[in-house]
Amino acid sequence: MKQLREATVDALQQVQQLVEASEGTLYNQPSMHSESGIGRHVRHILDHFLALQQGLDKGSIDYNTRHRDSDIENNPSLALQLIQQLSNWFLHPQSAIDERAIKVESEISLKQQQTMQFDSSLSRELCYLINHTVHHVAYAKLVAKELGLLVDENMGIAPSTASYLRQQGS
Repeated sequence: MKQLREATVDALQQVQQLVEASEGTLYNQPSMHSESGIGRHVRHILDHFLALQQGLDKGSIDYNTRHRDSDIENNPSLALQLIQQLSNWFLHPQSAIDERAIKVESEISLKQQQTMQFDSSLSRELCYLINHTVHHVAYAKLVAKELGLLVDENMGIAPSTASYLRQQGS
């Protein structure tokens, strides 16, 4: 579980790098090809982390809980504070992050509101959060590049792709 917690913090650090690269007026500026600015992607990512954190207390994670149009979308300082709090929580040896069975609730239909509950485990949900974060960091990185921001080329690359690139000597 320690490795998974550290990998989760690594994913959060990519979000932090994006926020730091876009602080100021470009943080929530949409690009030519995207309605969502970096701030909206950051808020969406952090909503999922908050859902996990709150779900551990309740025994069920509800990824439907979102904070759309929250201050985190528009205020990079708040986003950085939350990233730091979450990172500290993941790395703190006394946090309640230990392997266990957990329920996950999520909407499943595009045609109507339909929610289902699934059995999962905390390690599976951390893996999901890592991949979900990488996915949105990749989108936000495209927005950042369109806005002329300098970002690390390794941001938003899936763990398996990073391994492949290392094997290729890239």
